[in-house]
Amino acid sequence: MDMNKKTILAFLLIGFILILVNTPFYQKLVNPKGYEARQKAIAQRQQQALQQQDQPASTPAPITELQPAHQPEENQIIQPGLTPPAGIVYANKPERLFTIETDLYTAQFSSHGAVLKQWNLKKYQDTNKNNVQMIPTDAAGTFAIQFETINGDTLNTAMLSFDINADSVILLQNQDNATLSFITNITETGQLLKVYEFSNNSYQVKLDVSLINLDTFISGKAYSLIAPDGLLSTEKILKDDMMYAKAGFAANGKINKNYKANGHLNKIQASIDWVGVRTKYFTLSIIPQDRKGDYAEIIGHELPVPGLTKDKWKKFAIGLVMPYLGETRQENSFILYIGPLDSDLLKTLQVKLEDFLDMGAKIIYPFSVAILWSFKKLHLFIPNYGIVLIIFSILIKIIIYPLTHKSFESMKRMQSLAPKLNELKEKYKSDPQRLNQETMKLYKQEKVNPMGSCLPTLLQLPLLWALFIVFRTTIELRHEPFFWWIKDLSNPDTIATLPFAIPLYGDSINILPLFMGITMFIQQKMTMTDPKQKMLLYFMPIFLTLLFNSFPSGLNLYYALFNILSIIQQKWLVPDTQPVQVEAVAKKKK
Repeated sequence: MDMNKKTILAFLLIGFILILVNTPFYQKLVNPKGYEARQKAIAQRQQQALQQQDQPASTPAPITELQPAHQPEENQIIQPGLTPPAGIVYANKPERLFTIETDLYTAQFSSHGAVLKQWNLKKYQDTNKNNVQMIPTDAAGTFAIQFETINGDTLNTAMLSFDINADSVILLQNQDNATLSFITNITETGQLLKVYEFSNNSYQVKLDVSLINLDTFISGKAYSLIAPDGLLSTEKILKDDMMYAKAGFAANGKINKNYKANGHLNKIQASIDWVGVRTKYFTLSIIPQDRKGDYAEIIGHELPVPGLTKDKWKKFAIGLVMPYLGETRQENSFILYIGPLDSDLLKTLQVKLEDFLDMGAKIIYPFSVAILWSFKKLHLFIPNYGIVLIIFSILIKIIIYPLTHKSFESMKRMQSLAPKLNELKEKYKSDPQRLNQETMKLYKQEKVNPMGSCLPTLLQLPLLWALFIVFRTTIELRHEPFFWWIKDLSNPDTIATLPFAIPLYGDSINILPLFMGITMFIQQKMTMTDPKQKMLLYFMPIFLTLLFNSFPSGLNLYYALFNILSIIQQKWLVPDTQPVQVEAVAKKKK
C-alpha cells in the first residue's frame, strides 16, 4: 500500500474513532456510571436555569414592552408602573373577543387594547395537521399603541378597555371587506381610535389610527405601534425554524435583516419603509402608508421551551415609531401583513418586503430566483413537486449537456493515457521537474486538457447551493410530498430515529442520502483515472452521504437523479477511447 492510501486510510480511521467516542452510546457502554452522573448533572443545571426564569418553565418568559425611540438612555426599557398615569383608568370592563374568519385565516381581536390575540392560517398546517398558529396564546400587546405622557409615564394602550359596536363573529366568505372600530377615552376629551379593515382573499390588514385631542397629553412628539409578542415556531424541528428567525427593517429602499436575539434593544433612526419579524416560512410586518416611520425598534431574546434542553425559541419584539405632530386630530394608516413568506404576495406590497426572504448571497441569488420561478411554472401543469424536480433535473442536464459531454470525453481521454502516464512516473520518479515537463508535453500532444473535467463541476456548484436554499427556505415546497415515505421535500426523508446522535450524521436514518451516495460511488468509479486514488473513490461518497443526511430530501433526490443521468451519459453517449500505447507515443516522438 503506497503512502497516499495509508494516509487516507489513517484519516478515515481517526475520523471514525473521533465520531464513535463522542457518541452517548460509546460513553454509556464504556463508563455507564460516569455517563449517568453527567446526565444527572446536566439535568440539574437545566432545572436550575428554568427556576431562575421570571415565570414557570411551562410558559416562555415575557419580553418587555418596547419604548418610544426618543428615550435618551441607549438600552433603557421602562415598564408601566403599578399605578396608571394621571387621569388614566386601566382595563376595568370585561374583555370581549371578536373573531374574523376569511378564506385564508381566522383572527381574534380583544377589546382590551384593541390588539390581535390569535392569527391562524387555513392553507398551512403544522406537524399535527392543525392550522398554523402564528401568535402566542398569551399574546397581550400585538398592534398596541404606546407613547410617553407629559408626566413622564409610559402608557401602553394594551392595558386600556376599548368600546366597540360589532358582532362577536364576522364571516367574510360572502363579502369582500369588513371593519372593526375600537375607541377609548384616554383623557376627558382625548380619544384613541383604531379601525381595522379586512379583505377576504388577502393576508393584508389595513389599520387606521386616530389620535384625537391628545396634543396636550402626549410628549416627545412620537408614538409607537408595537408587536412585542413575537411569532410562534411552526415547524417540527425548532432549531431548524429558529435558524431563520430574525427581525429586520427597510429604510430608503434598503433592507437590514441581521438582528439577532441577544437581548439588546436596537433603535434605528431613519425613514422607515417597514419593520417586521419572521420565522422560516412566515412573517409579521408593519408598513406605514401615508407617512414614513421615524424609528424602528427591535429586541430579541432566546427563551427555553418545555421539553427541550438545548434548542430555544427566539422571541423578537418590534416597534414602529411614528412622528406625532401635536395636531388636534392626527391620522395615520398602516398595512399589517401577517402571512407566508411568499415572494409573489410580498411583491404586491411594493415596499421590497420580498427581500426579507433568504435567497442566498449576490452570486447565488439569481440562481435561486431562476430555480424557484422554474418550479412555479412547472407546478402550474404538474401538481407533484417531486415530478417537477425530476423534469427540472432532466432539463438542467440537457442545458449543460455540451459542457458535461466534453468533460466526460476528457475523462476517457485521461483514462486512455493512464499507461503512458504510469510509464512516465516510473521513468522520471527521481526527477519531478522532468516528469512534469513530459506529462504536459503528452497532454499537449494528445490534445487533452487535464482540467477539462473540473469546469462543469465548478459551474454546477452555484446551482447546487441555490437548490439547497430553495428547498430549505421557500414556502412553496413546505410539506410538499413526493411518494411513499417522502412526505416533505423540504425536510429529510427520515424513516427511523437513533437513540443517540452521531457527529456530522445526526440521529435520523434517511434513505435518499444513501441512494445519492451509491450513485455517486458508481459515477466516480466510471471516471477514476488513477488506481492510486482508489481510497478517494470510497471517501467522497461516504463523506457526502454523512453530510447530506440532514439536507432536504428534495436536494438529495435531485443530486441522485443527476448522478443517474450522468452515469447514463457516460455509459452510452460518450464513445470509448482506446488506451494510448507506449510504442505509439514513442513513434510520434521520433
